[in-house]
Amino acid sequence: MKRLEQQLSTTSIHETQSSNSVRNHSDPPSGDDLLISIFSRLPLKSIARFRCVSKFLASILSRHDFTELFLTKSLTRPRLLFTVKATNGKLLFYSSPQPHNPDNNSCLVPTPYHTSSFPEYLPSDICSTVCGLVLLQGWKRKVRVICNPATGEFLTLPKVKVKSNPTEIAQTKTYLGYDPIGKQFKVLCVTFSRDERPKTHQVLTLESGKRVWRTVEHKFYFEDNFKMSGDVCIDGVLYFGAAVGRSSMIVCFDVGSEKFSFINTNEDMRIQYPCLAGSLTLFNYKGKLGIRQDSDNMFCENELVLWVLEDAGNHKWSKHSYVLSPLGSDLVQYNRFIGMTSTGEVVFSELSQLHEPSDLFYLSFYNLQSGTFKRVYFQGLEEFKQQFTTPHTFLDYVENIKFILNFNPITNNAFTTS
Repeated sequence: MKRLEQQLSTTSIHETQSSNSVRNHSDPPSGDDLLISIFSRLPLKSIARFRCVSKFLASILSRHDFTELFLTKSLTRPRLLFTVKATNGKLLFYSSPQPHNPDNNSCLVPTPYHTSSFPEYLPSDICSTVCGLVLLQGWKRKVRVICNPATGEFLTLPKVKVKSNPTEIAQTKTYLGYDPIGKQFKVLCVTFSRDERPKTHQVLTLESGKRVWRTVEHKFYFEDNFKMSGDVCIDGVLYFGAAVGRSSMIVCFDVGSEKFSFINTNEDMRIQYPCLAGSLTLFNYKGKLGIRQDSDNMFCENELVLWVLEDAGNHKWSKHSYVLSPLGSDLVQYNRFIGMTSTGEVVFSELSQLHEPSDLFYLSFYNLQSGTFKRVYFQGLEEFKQQFTTPHTFLDYVENIKFILNFNPITNNAFTTS
């Protein structure tokens, strides 16, 4: 405790001197504001330890202004998030700094999140991340869970009641979105069926108190689209693929207003083999909606084709094609497309079935300007490759230390990293 106080005192002096040199004649900051400014520069592991020191520090580090400041700073230092299943079936979470313009064959050591509080039934068939939270869904068990790896907190969502005709089977898909203006997380549950009448979908807001599904209606009809994969939330708008008859489109859901709209895809996005699932993958293209289009040639992928939404109102897309070298062609064909980093590098993940189990897990970063691939290895994940399991990778993950359930952080031992 003494050592902690000395560290805080020393840091406070430097902070005060630096602030006074710029502040001139303005009023000096309060002690709480100074602590918030200091702690916002610390990594997650240090925040977790300080939160357990005293009720005073716990109250400071749980304040809304501090959690928002920490999130803002986390957005400037994005990370990689890995999810992988252990031999006992439990879902594990790892994280590492996200490299920018990395050296070829460099190596990083991911840090495990301490998630012992997570239940064993956590689904992992479908995962998506938005602003630090993770939505987990399963194919067999219709259970939906929101978790925060940074705090070790999880929330099992209430069951969704779906109304459908007795003669048809309705399918549902769930998406996670974030409204940066209202600073609210919302879960959207979409009902797909072949009944061409407008559907009633449901929304749940992640907030304290009773969480219930609310119905929202839209004025146009759409079906599930197995040719399109992925969903992405950009600036408060949630995008996912859908279909009307044989035509593909993008559904847009404004998380704040809870209104639907749609965007037509470009005719050139049609592929030669429409039976291939996931031929069009949605991703974040430096703050714009992007689509990665698979090659029409099933046996050779000699170019990387990316579409970027330029004007949603006029359904205008731009096409970007990058010719690949023979080595790059093999890499793209036999690796999994992950997405694009905020700095514009396209990332591919290896398929563990094509490599020796003892080999280190790696990601390949493709620089669009130079046309070069650089491989980054991750030490500590190779043990899972022996189970023929490839870690699921998420780009631009940010650590969010705001609690979903707003319980007392002093009693929560899950908020730490190993």
